[in-house]
Amino acid sequence: MSLNKQMILFIASMVFILLLGTFTLNLNNTKNFLQAQLESHAQDTATSLGLSLSSIENPEDISSMETMINAVFDRGYYASISLIDMEQITLYQRTNSKSMDSVPDWFINTIQLEAPEAQALVQTGWIPVGSLSVISHTGHAYAELWKTALTLLAWFGIAALAAILIVIYTLNLMLKPLKDMEKQAEAIVKKEYLIQDQLPSTIEFRQVVSAMNAMVNKLKTVFERDANTAEKLQKMAYQDSVTELSNRRHFEMIVDSLLDPNEDVPAGIICLIRVKELKELNDQFGYLVGDKLMKSLADEMKLNLNHEKGVFARLNGTELIAVLPGLVGQQIDKPTQQITQAMPAILTSLDAAEAATSISLAYTDYQPGESRGPLLGNLDFAIEQAEKQGQNTVYYYNTQQDQQSPTESWEQTLTQAIDEKRFILFQQSAYNLDRRVHDQELFIRLKDTDGTIRSAGYFMPAVEKLRKTSEIDQLVINLVIQHLKTHLDSVILAINLSKSVLEDETFQRTLLHTLASNAKLTHRIAFELPENLITDQKAQAWPLIADLRKFGINIGIDHFGTRLGNVRYLQDLRPDYIKLDAAFSKAIENDEQTRSYVSSLCELADSLDIDVIAMAVENEEQLKAFNELGVKYSQGYFYGAPSALHE
Repeated sequence: MSLNKQMILFIASMVFILLLGTFTLNLNNTKNFLQAQLESHAQDTATSLGLSLSSIENPEDISSMETMINAVFDRGYYASISLIDMEQITLYQRTNSKSMDSVPDWFINTIQLEAPEAQALVQTGWIPVGSLSVISHTGHAYAELWKTALTLLAWFGIAALAAILIVIYTLNLMLKPLKDMEKQAEAIVKKEYLIQDQLPSTIEFRQVVSAMNAMVNKLKTVFERDANTAEKLQKMAYQDSVTELSNRRHFEMIVDSLLDPNEDVPAGIICLIRVKELKELNDQFGYLVGDKLMKSLADEMKLNLNHEKGVFARLNGTELIAVLPGLVGQQIDKPTQQITQAMPAILTSLDAAEAATSISLAYTDYQPGESRGPLLGNLDFAIEQAEKQGQNTVYYYNTQQDQQSPTESWEQTLTQAIDEKRFILFQQSAYNLDRRVHDQELFIRLKDTDGTIRSAGYFMPAVEKLRKTSEIDQLVINLVIQHLKTHLDSVILAINLSKSVLEDETFQRTLLHTLASNAKLTHRIAFELPENLITDQKAQAWPLIADLRKFGINIGIDHFGTRLGNVRYLQDLRPDYIKLDAAFSKAIENDEQTRSYVSSLCELADSLDIDVIAMAVENEEQLKAFNELGVKYSQGYFYGAPSALHE
C-alpha cells in the first residue's frame, strides 16, 4: 500500500474514531436528559393528580376519580396510571399499549431506556384513602432519541466526508513531490533522464529532490560522454575529415560485406570519380581550395547518386567512390553526366575557373561473390577509358550485358511465383554464448520453376523496380502469421521491413489491421528497420514504431553502426536490440579502431538495456573478438547457413 493511502487511511480512522466518540457522547447525553425528563414527568403527574384526587369530598366517588385520571391520561404520554386502595386493590387503571413503529427494534434494544414509576398518596383530610401510581411511556423518548441520532449521524457523516476529502486533497498536494520523485526514479530505471525543475517547498522533500536531480545529471553526463566517445571513435576510424564521407578502411569493410556470397545482398553498381591535376590546383590556389573542391564533388556525388543503401567514400587524395546496391548501369547514366557537367561550375564558385583541373568518372557492375581486387581492377580499367575520352567525361564498363531480364519477364515471373506460392521463408538464429536463441531472422526465398532456391538478392532489384516491395513484405507477414498459428512454441521471428512500409499508407493500415486480428501471436514477432530509415525518415518511422509496440512487438535496428552520424537517438527510440552491420565482422579481428568503436557502442547500448547482436559471424575468432568487446549475441554461418523455417 502506498504511503499516500496509508496516511489517508490513518487520518480517516482518527477522524472516524473522533466523530464516533463525539456521536456516542452526544447520544448518551441526550439519553440521560430524556431519562431524567421521564422521571420528572412521571413524578410531577403523580403529585399533581394525587392532590387533585385528594380534593374530592366523597372518597367513595370513584367515577369522579376516573374522570380526572382519564383527563390527565389522555393529555400525556403514559404507560399506565393506577389508583390503588389501602388494601392494595386496584380501583381503576388506564394503560397504553401503543407500539413504537417509527423506531427500529434494534435501536430500542440497544439504548434501553427505563420507564420510571412515580407514586403519590391520595387522602381525605389526614386520612389515607389509597395511592396513585404513574408510569411514563418511553415511546416518545425513543422517538426523540432516534430522531436525534439520525440528525447527529447525518451531520457527522457530512463532516467526516468533508474532512476526508480535505485530507486527501491536502495529502495529494503535500505528497506531490513524492510522486514526482517516484516518476523520476522509474525514469532512471528506464535509463531516462528526468529533471524536476520546480523544487518542493517542504525542506525534507526539497533536499531529496535536489539529490535526485544531481544523480540524474550525473547519469546524463555519463551517457553523453559515452555517446561522444562513440561518435569520436567512429569519425576517427571511418570518416574522411575533408569530405565527411567514409574513408578507405570503411569502404573496404562495407564492400567486402556486399561482395560476400553468404550475405543476402543484390548485385549493384560501383562508381569512381578521379580528379586530375589536383596537385597543380593546390600549388596554384592553395590546399584550402583543393579541399573545398573535393568537398563540393563529394556533395555533388551524394546529391546525384542519392540511394537509400548507397555507400560514399574517399579512397585517397584524388578519388571518390560510390557503391549503389540493387542498381544497374542504365539507371545512373544521367546522374553521372550531371556530376561531370557540374565540374566547371564548382571551379568557378571557387574562383579557380582558369585551373586545368578536371574529373573522370567511370562505373561498372559488381556481383556478390566477386573479389574486391578484380572489381577495383575493372574500375581502374574503366577510369582509364574515361580519361582517354578527355576532360569531365563518363565511361561505363558493362560486364553484365546478357544478365538483365526484361521488366515484363520479371513481372510475369513474380506474379506466377506468388500465385503458385513459391515464395518460402528461411531463418537464421541469433545465439548467446549458452546457445540460447535471441530471435530467428527471416529471409524470403524464391523457389524457381526448376526447384532452384533463389535468394532475395536475385529478385529484389526487380521487385523494387516494379514497386512490388510492399506486396512482398505483406506476403512475408502472412507467412509468419500462418507459421505461428501452427507452431505455438516458436521463438521470436524477426521480420525485416523495407522502405515501402513508410511510403505505402495502405500497406501500413493493412499491417496494423493484421496485427490487431492476431494479437495473441504478436508477442512472438519482431520487426527490424534499417538504421538509415530510422534516422532519415524519423517523422514516418517513429510513429509507426510506436504503433507496433502497442501490440507487444519487439523492435530492432538492422545494419547498425556503419552510418556516419550520432547515435543519441537510441536514448529516445529505445529499440529492443540492434544488429551490427555485417561489415564489422570483416575487420573485428585485426582493426583496433573498429574494436574500439564496437566496444563503445556496446557500452552505450548496455547503459540503455539494448541487446547488441553481431552479424555475419563466420568463425570462432570473430565470435571471440565480439564477445570480448561486450557483444552478447551473434548470428552467422558460424552457426550454420539459413534453413527453411518449417524445418
